[in-house]
Amino acid sequence: MIVPKLALVAGALATVTRGRSILQQEPQVVLEGAEQTDFICDIPPALDPSKDGLPAARDLFSDDKALQLQVKRHSTIVKIPSISYDDNGDPGEDPRWDVFYDLHRALAALYPNIHLRMDRETVNTFGLVYTIKGTEPALKPIMLTAHQDVVPVADDSTWKYPPFSAHFDGQYLWGRGASDDKNSLTGLFSALETLLSNPLWVPRRSIILALGFDEECSGRRGAGYIGRYLEQQYGPNSVALILDEGGMGLQLLGNDTLYALPAVMEKGHVDIWLELYVNGGHSSTPFPHTGIGIMSEFVNQLESNPWKPKLIKGSPIYNHFVCQAKYSPDAAPNITKLLSKGDLEALTEELATLDRATQYRIQTSQSVDYFLGGVKINAMPEYIKIGVNHRIAPQDSVSAVKANILQQIKPIVKKFGLTVSAFKGEDHNPDIDVYENMDGTVDPMYEVDYNGTLVLTSSQATLVAPIAPTSGSIWDTFSGTIQHSFAFEGGKVVPVGELMTGNTDTRHYLNLTRHVYRWTPTRQGHTANAHTVDERIDMQSHLEAVRFYYDLIRNFDASPVTALEEQVDIGEL
Repeated sequence: MIVPKLALVAGALATVTRGRSILQQEPQVVLEGAEQTDFICDIPPALDPSKDGLPAARDLFSDDKALQLQVKRHSTIVKIPSISYDDNGDPGEDPRWDVFYDLHRALAALYPNIHLRMDRETVNTFGLVYTIKGTEPALKPIMLTAHQDVVPVADDSTWKYPPFSAHFDGQYLWGRGASDDKNSLTGLFSALETLLSNPLWVPRRSIILALGFDEECSGRRGAGYIGRYLEQQYGPNSVALILDEGGMGLQLLGNDTLYALPAVMEKGHVDIWLELYVNGGHSSTPFPHTGIGIMSEFVNQLESNPWKPKLIKGSPIYNHFVCQAKYSPDAAPNITKLLSKGDLEALTEELATLDRATQYRIQTSQSVDYFLGGVKINAMPEYIKIGVNHRIAPQDSVSAVKANILQQIKPIVKKFGLTVSAFKGEDHNPDIDVYENMDGTVDPMYEVDYNGTLVLTSSQATLVAPIAPTSGSIWDTFSGTIQHSFAFEGGKVVPVGELMTGNTDTRHYLNLTRHVYRWTPTRQGHTANAHTVDERIDMQSHLEAVRFYYDLIRNFDASPVTALEEQVDIGEL
């Protein structure tokens, strides 16, 4: 008979603390800095940097000569296969990192003035930190970031053009990393190179350019080290603004309203790993379920029970649609109507069924992305491993994800009489009674002893990021620059904060400032297929990004803002 042997052994709970690192323990405050009054989407004025006397961005980065220069620069960078792998060893031990030396040499050749006038530090071998000191130390520096690495290519033959050929077809530049994130890297370097090529230009405010090298693998070795290095150099809360990749770019609704959608917060993240050790044997006399079959039941159980969506008033996505209802009420009339009625429940349902991108901005996602099992076609597997990726919405938490997994697996654990060891010695463990009477199992006609042990662990636990301010002098400078750079005749540019479903290197920089904005200034529809086949970037859109970076540096250099506004705590969700 199957003997129920459920023993859910949860690790000891960590001491509850409050902080802002990625290891912060629940409960967490996830809407720090949000307005407590009703959001009405007032837009600060556009900010023209022309008072500094420098050439206008449109004069520098609009003609064919500028396009060809950017194609040359970007193609050189995209051709270098700076891939980070999930199983990379440490720098100096794993030779697969060595290609990053080629990228560093290319940057030095392409951008001589940056390397002449900025101090360059290497952090953990391949992380790069460039700094130019401003003439006014009282002004907090701005920090511009990108990552050097790209994801692997599964099969070169499936691409229209080879993934590291950096083919330019007259509009799009194709290649792995052309969009994510070498578009930002090339753009930032090009804007700074232009400014620093003028020997008379010396910034008032210090500028930091930070480049991680393993963002696609959580950034632990790159931005993780850079964040600690910069905090040692400058101290906590020492940076005026951090701008990294991300957000939702620029969205044109109708012909007259362009929405700029930087992410002012990120969802949390945790990967849950399930490892099953079970009896094997010859396939000619199999158990009713092999280990793969047992694990498949776990997968089916999880996918049949997704998380519930929830829209929070005052959250970035809510405020985004407040702006849309104000400036483009006819773009989504039902959303406009539900907002005016204040019907959050109906609005949640409307948004959750709109599209996947909207759904998962208000819902925790779970995705079974890893499945390992079996070594021989005629042998029942003795070891099977699955991995479930979670991106955690503001209303949920790492401990809630763990509790959900434990709850979902119980009937299957009971069915197969498994022993379970769950999250031993980890933080963020759920405070639940994990021991239950599992009597009542139906006996099969003959004895089956799977002798199975299921081990649950987690990795990359990252809490929901605090919300960055969307009012005050720093936001006004950021928003005003966006409006100026993307202004168009007869139209309005509306910057409004949004939420990022993925995670960026900024998770490692949260102690440096509250003003963390994740935004790649690229129009929707002008970049395609990040992380998959035929990735590409419209080079005219790339030029727009260079113009924006150039104007942003100038506007912050002219701005007197030095200190951050006091944080407003609206409590726990």
